Amino acid sequence: MSNSASTADSSTDSNSTQRQGRQVAKRAFAAELNDATHVFKESDEERAPNFALLPSGETANRYFLVGTVTEVNDVGKDSEYWQARIVDPTGTVFAYAGQYQPDAAAFFSGLEPPAYVAITAKPSTYETDDGNVNVSLRPETITRVDEAIRNQWVRETIDRTAAHLDAFENDDDDDGSNPYIAMSREQYGEDRSLETYRVALNEAREDVGMDAVPVPNSDGSDADHGAADEQNETEVGAEDAVDEAAIASAVANADFEE
Repeated sequence: MSNSASTADSSTDSNSTQRQGRQVAKRAFAAELNDATHVFKESDEERAPNFALLPSGETANRYFLVGTVTEVNDVGKDSEYWQARIVDPTGTVFAYAGQYQPDAAAFFSGLEPPAYVAITAKPSTYETDDGNVNVSLRPETITRVDEAIRNQWVRETIDRTAAHLDAFENDDDDDGSNPYIAMSREQYGEDRSLETYRVALNEAREDVGMDAVPVPNSDGSDADHGAADEQNETEVGAEDAVDEAAIASAVANADFEE
């Protein structure tokens, strides 16, 4: 296994070459990841990859997430099937590993929470009995990391997510400049507000000691959402920083967006 992950060219977000071969792992906070319930393919080929559509107009075949595992449980009936609760400053996601993810299952079975982890995973969606669609993760690679790596991931994911939200709100859906933003409006509603994700970004900023950014109301005025909710004590971050190479080396054989 390589000790470092290859990074994608910065143009891959808009370049069709990212649709070929191994897909770039995208950073996303739990608050938005859990709302990415629309999954699609871009061709009819048998092995064409599935993509989840984030409400901000980003697409993801794989995610790169760093958070705190706060709980692990074997929820299998006839065989081991591990559920891990992973928390970031904006919410919670659940990852599942069984016989088809033996390395991740072994990792979860021996893990004592709370613990910081870096994980690359593919999203899965499933419909509940009441008709809601839930999102979970199927781990590909996972490893323990320290608080500095976790905090650096939070800061970088804030920047990436803010850029996606800005692009969405500045996009003219009549000129077709970004087909995924148009798809998001179609799938999640023309009137869907992205305010909740900007509020989530301020929760993440507070978690790592950054200043909050005013969140505008629909009329353009600044909204006062008050202080972010207090996070689990295991998620209180320091202001240590690491470079991109340290984060990339945290998960072997993963590709990271630049």
